[in-house]
Amino acid sequence: MIAEEVRGLLAPFNPWWHNLKWSREDPLLRTVRRSVLRKPPRIYYHISRYLPKPGCYGIVTIRGPRRVGKTTLVMMIVDHLISRKRVSSENIFYVPLDYAKLKDVDLFGLVADIAQLPGEKYVFLDEASMRSDWALILKNLVDANLVEKGRLKMVVTGSHSMDLADAASKLSGRQGCLATMFNLGGNLIHVPRRFVEILEALRPDIDDYLRRRGLRRSSERFNMLLQLKQGTIPRGLEDFYSEFAALLEAVFEDYLLHGGFPKAVDQYHKEGIIDPEFYHNFAKLVISDSGNAGLNPENTKRVLEFLTQPSRLSSPLGLGERKNIGKLVVGVDEEGFSSVKFGLGKYLEYLETTKIFLFPYREISSHACTPNYRADRKVYVLDPFSYHALRSYVRGEADPLGSSRRLLERMNFKGRLVESVVAAHLTMAQQFFEHVPSVDYHRVLLYTKDGDETDYILCLIRRGKIYRFLIESKYRKKVPGVPDRAEIVLTKDRLEERAIEREKGKKKFVYIPVALFLTLF
Repeated sequence: MIAEEVRGLLAPFNPWWHNLKWSREDPLLRTVRRSVLRKPPRIYYHISRYLPKPGCYGIVTIRGPRRVGKTTLVMMIVDHLISRKRVSSENIFYVPLDYAKLKDVDLFGLVADIAQLPGEKYVFLDEASMRSDWALILKNLVDANLVEKGRLKMVVTGSHSMDLADAASKLSGRQGCLATMFNLGGNLIHVPRRFVEILEALRPDIDDYLRRRGLRRSSERFNMLLQLKQGTIPRGLEDFYSEFAALLEAVFEDYLLHGGFPKAVDQYHKEGIIDPEFYHNFAKLVISDSGNAGLNPENTKRVLEFLTQPSRLSSPLGLGERKNIGKLVVGVDEEGFSSVKFGLGKYLEYLETTKIFLFPYREISSHACTPNYRADRKVYVLDPFSYHALRSYVRGEADPLGSSRRLLERMNFKGRLVESVVAAHLTMAQQFFEHVPSVDYHRVLLYTKDGDETDYILCLIRRGKIYRFLIESKYRKKVPGVPDRAEIVLTKDRLEERAIEREKGKKKFVYIPVALFLTLF
């Protein structure tokens, strides 16, 4: 294609080429300006800092669940490049691969033609997961020297990363100097907003409080985490809780309903509702997208029925119950009989790589921070809204918000969901506290069952040193007994340092409210 044909094909998706007021009229950016979450997500600051660096080209990927705001993030970055960095609007190309018009486009040829245009170019390939060949195409572009020679800064978004291992092998050493500047080697994760992000957005005074006292610096937060491990409550956390305890608890209670998906948060805090269609559309996308990953969507739905049972959350998956899942799924073996070996592992992998579920392994008792891949795995959901949406959809509930409220009235379930929320924050801790080329999440968060169970083993590497934190979740008014091993015990509202005498000497630990603890992440 010649330059005019490229621009003609992409013009409907790139309004900044012909409209100076595009950002005022863009529906996604207008929604952000009216939202209670006007402050961009953390990942925005990371990308906007490194992407415009001159003379550095390559490929950056952004993965995250549907409806988390990846396209909105792209539009915010485009606006930043044009309005703040004075990048020529004609050098920014947005290619939405989930649009029917672009479904069969020659992607290699399209990017190759863009590479021939003058100057540094920014190319955003949105929802690349819709194309099974995206990684191979990018590899071919790199091998043809079109990315470096064409001065391309490419940002590729997608909803699942089952193909990421394949992509990593294809793109190994090929993502360019641009990717090396980013955390995770340029393979970024866009997760729903964390609890503290919601807190800061809803209450600017808390945002200002944390900023003025240096509590937003990752180094300071990590030091506080170390103090908690040693049995000491940092003065900064104590003062913060003294001033904002009631507010922290109230916002956390709401977070258990709406989670961190921007639309759900916005509707809930503006109107006191969350549109049932938003719940159902999210669930339908998760299920239908599994087909793009080579799975059977009907089987995905059956697996979700099993995983979203309230008693299953924050409990072992149940190796002995896999046959029970098999009885639910659709499919036959080569002899025509109902097949229980339908490949459960692939479905669990899909749900993990879409950043919807997490299935951590038990720690090998004799090897700290080493997962036992033969042992049972626990079931955690990475965002409350995800759980409520999937559960209500597979059960055909007409009022998802109402059923979620009723479910949270059951303290046993509420404790399970809180444990899951904590796991979601802990599993992303490595990349928050230190820039690393990659993360094996199964080595960041584990659990133990050596005698009494320890809910979380958090393993973090910082400046070359491995830190291991033992954490228990006890979200209830009355905290039972003294922890057998935990150094940090998460409570509903108890903040206290404790020390008890043991045969091997004094054991120090802390009780800390969950909502306060999560502000560290």
